[in-house]
Amino acid sequence: MDLLTNPKFMITTSYGILAMLIYTGVTIVILKNSASFKSSFFQLFCFGYFMNLATYSNSFITLRLPQNTGVSGTFSNFYSNLNLNNTDVIFPLNLFHTLHFEFAYTQYIFNSLVCANRFTAICFPIHSERYWMKFNWLIILSMFLIPFAFFTRHILQNHSFFNWSPTANFFIDTTYGRSNIYYFLMPTLILLTMINIVFNVLAGIRLYKMSKTGVRVPESSLFSMAFSVFLIDLFLTSLTVSNYYLTNMPTSLDSEIVRILIRWIPLLTPFASDALTLTHPILLLYFSKTVRRKCMESSKFLQKFHNHKFFAESNSGVVMVSAPRNLNNLVANSSLNRS
Repeated sequence: MDLLTNPKFMITTSYGILAMLIYTGVTIVILKNSASFKSSFFQLFCFGYFMNLATYSNSFITLRLPQNTGVSGTFSNFYSNLNLNNTDVIFPLNLFHTLHFEFAYTQYIFNSLVCANRFTAICFPIHSERYWMKFNWLIILSMFLIPFAFFTRHILQNHSFFNWSPTANFFIDTTYGRSNIYYFLMPTLILLTMINIVFNVLAGIRLYKMSKTGVRVPESSLFSMAFSVFLIDLFLTSLTVSNYYLTNMPTSLDSEIVRILIRWIPLLTPFASDALTLTHPILLLYFSKTVRRKCMESSKFLQKFHNHKFFAESNSGVVMVSAPRNLNNLVANSSLNRS
């Protein structure tokens, strides 16, 4: 089956391009209205756009095109030439393969940063933003340098190539060994997921206690977005870790349940991965009235819906001031004095 006649490739590419266009539009609106979106959260969001755009683009080279190319497909000769025995190829496959796993690390680290940002904004609202604004770029730079220095540079230093199998079509591999890559990647994903659970549970408890006391929390909508991303992150991590350990268990195929999981997990993983990469702008539009309003104001097509409740003015900037309990008595006494 070739690319244009492959339903999976056409469906994932169609919604992927549409989602990236929405992602681009939302990011442009935020950058153009930086005076309204000054917090560190929106800095992270804009950085996440460029990272996810690079991740999505690179995935066509390392994953989407090869895994949907059959043995007689359009690009089959190209992938066949990039085999283990061909060491003289100019095409920088090592670089793209390195970026593939570099972005795997950075995506999970980035989602942990988003969870940490919402956690500190809710639990330490007075001082946290000042530190985020001061060290944001250092944190983002470290997010790339640390995985490369300790893990992904080994892929770049070895030889990457394409293999073919009847079930997976063409897939990328390396002389460094996929087991060596996942030996470090799996514990990292598990650790980051556990950290995210702690951040979200503590922030959720804090929000619950504040709501019980009647305190209005303007950060709650952004926390809801971060929590939704965390759930997608958790689902993808569960699939990735389960697939790795199930396929490496010596007696795994003896169980019918394990055979079913091994068959279904690879089918679900690409969609979960797409959700992790592409849903950020959709979730932000859903949870933030301010972002929706600014997007509406920036689009001539959407301006005709300016009175619709979906684009209503956000009240997140309203400051709630508690009234004194004897307000009625004060008003009555004031009226008597004026008489």
